[in-house]
Amino acid sequence: MGLTIKDHLLACAGEEAGEVQQAVGKALRFGMLDKNPNTGSTNWVDFRNEIHDLIAVYELLCDEFDRVETLDRELIDQKKYKVSFFMETASDMGRLKI
Repeated sequence: MGLTIKDHLLACAGEEAGEVQQAVGKALRFGMLDKNPNTGSTNWVDFRNEIHDLIAVYELLCDEFDRVETLDRELIDQKKYKVSFFMETASDMGRLKI
């Protein structure tokens, strides 16, 4: 027996997450505004596109699991707070220049 649609979409989510990771790596190595010599697209645009691809698969999974969900602003804001907190911690440790 092969994959179910849900399994397939979960595999797609993992693949898209990997593509986000690759876009982040390129941006770290070459800068967000550097252009891909093959496509002319900036690393920012590539990163943005991969994030949207991941969100698209998330929405397909929501549909498949009969979930009516949107991006949760409160969860996003909580994550922003955590990232800011740990950036400050890293700065205090001398590991991050702010």
